[in-house]
Amino acid sequence: MINGKKIIALCTYRIYESQEFTFLSELGKLMPDNNCQLFIYAMNSEIGITNNESAETAVFNLIPYDKVDVVVIMNEKIKVKSVTQGIIDKAKNAGVPVIVVDGHYEGVTSVCYDYAGGFEQVVRHVLEFHKVKRPHFMAGHKNNAFSEERLDIFKKVLAENNMPFDESMVSYGDFWALPCRAATNELLKRDVLPDSIICANDIMAINVCDVLNEAGLKVPEDILVSGFDGIDEAFLASPAITTAVCDNEKMAHAVMESLLDVLSGKTNEQKKVKPIFIANESCGCPREDHHIITTVSELNNLFYHHEDEIHVYQNVISKFMMGKELGNSIRYLKENHAKYAQVVVEKSCFNMDHNFFYDDIKDGEKIVVYDSYSDSDKSFPYNEAEIIPHLDEILKIGQPLIFNSLIYLDKCPGFVCYSYPRTMLIDYNQTPNLTNCFEMSIGGYVVTNYQQYLRDKIQKMYESDALTGLYNRLAFISKVNDLFSKTNNKGKMLNVIMLDLDGLKQINDNMGHMAGDSAIKAVATALKKSVPDDAICVRAGGDEMFSLMVGDVDIEKICADIDEKLQAASQDLGFRVSASIGTYTSTYESNGDISKAIGRADEHMYAMKRGRKEQEKKLQNNT
Repeated sequence: MINGKKIIALCTYRIYESQEFTFLSELGKLMPDNNCQLFIYAMNSEIGITNNESAETAVFNLIPYDKVDVVVIMNEKIKVKSVTQGIIDKAKNAGVPVIVVDGHYEGVTSVCYDYAGGFEQVVRHVLEFHKVKRPHFMAGHKNNAFSEERLDIFKKVLAENNMPFDESMVSYGDFWALPCRAATNELLKRDVLPDSIICANDIMAINVCDVLNEAGLKVPEDILVSGFDGIDEAFLASPAITTAVCDNEKMAHAVMESLLDVLSGKTNEQKKVKPIFIANESCGCPREDHHIITTVSELNNLFYHHEDEIHVYQNVISKFMMGKELGNSIRYLKENHAKYAQVVVEKSCFNMDHNFFYDDIKDGEKIVVYDSYSDSDKSFPYNEAEIIPHLDEILKIGQPLIFNSLIYLDKCPGFVCYSYPRTMLIDYNQTPNLTNCFEMSIGGYVVTNYQQYLRDKIQKMYESDALTGLYNRLAFISKVNDLFSKTNNKGKMLNVIMLDLDGLKQINDNMGHMAGDSAIKAVATALKKSVPDDAICVRAGGDEMFSLMVGDVDIEKICADIDEKLQAASQDLGFRVSASIGTYTSTYESNGDISKAIGRADEHMYAMKRGRKEQEKKLQNNT
């Protein structure tokens, strides 16, 4: 419960399909009067036919069982028993009751369509009203529970009408267009054709009619056809299909009744909703349009709206992916159609030290990267206890909340929540495209920026000395060309500091090459930290380094800073580290001045080195 409202978590998919929307819309209307709030956890892709696994099922992990009062599972929408059972198990562990729609699971309440009773009405109408003599059954998948149940009903009605059954009276169209069309074409090769084809669903009935028409046969004059389940296309088809409509408004009321029973303490009760039989043209009865005007209007509206959206979203995705900064990229979404949405993503997505989509990164801290209710383009931490930001204000509206997983490269980096202020099909139809836009934008942004990160890292490795991190000679040429080609430095001061580590051979001989490397690194660090940030620092080779600076700088202070840092490094390392330093300053006129300045600084550095060696010899002779 949240703010005194009972929370109903509904698990389903494709909320934008007209039948599912009708159910959700009617159920949503019933919620406020019963002090309930609907949270919809929806997939946009289907599982259970071609595959049983999808990262999109992560949306069901978002259910806050500590706040939810009842979980409702649309079993035939999810289709995979293990997924449904997983939700049931989590709910039971949290002490939350479950209602399963169109499915039977142990210990839960179920609300089902009376498919058997509805289909029997269709079969009896074709066999007993139209008195057919050679009926044929177009079944779904072999061994599918619904298909087998409808085949048994077909056999039962045949027996009651003294019509013998044999296996030649059955074809398998797998509930879908292509296999059904292939099965119908095989049927047409027979010498004696059936006078009626009773299909296990409407999709197959529509395709059977189409294949018969292509073969020059008329429906229903030559062959009667019937379907089942009452999809909108059955009434838009020509001929319109005889069917039984699984009325979604009636189902919504039945589910609401079960919800009230469960909330009052009644559990494990079963309810059945009988489909509405509608005779139509495909069996020879008068046409029944059944809300066809509303359906056509909705389809037209959705089609043209969808076409406009696709172009907009493609442009948004491209701009978002190419953005250099997350806040600026999010602005492209805010400027377009993504109203009433909030997006939560794993913070680790934007950590470029790893790639969220390629590496095995565990779930951790999450951030809200998009909030249409906020004027700010900046992301902010996600408080899981709140479920979504602004929840209190959104719940006052009383409309369902819709949750989708974000999926990119088969991984789930987060989720999006839609909270529309009204229930309209055009809004619900927009959610899969919007979710895809968020997925592609954020996923593409992460991958693109990670690729840029890798390119920069490779470039840095290519142009940097591995030991010191200073530029190498090859990179120096490139940096100098960039520096003096992009800006007008003519007439500015050109400064060079040249360093050479003192006594590297002795350090290597006495303490080993690891100590020698540490000494070289100490000199490089002292140089880098003493010069201005825009200075070009280079390891010329071995223990020689130099820095090139343009503009007015205090060379003496820099040299003093280097000496001071080397003294500190000597204490840390436990042995003396010093460097001979040579400097040169002139006015820059052309590229030749750079080589000249480096050469002069080199001369001064070696002069200093020779002076130190001579002084060391004198000290040794005196001792």
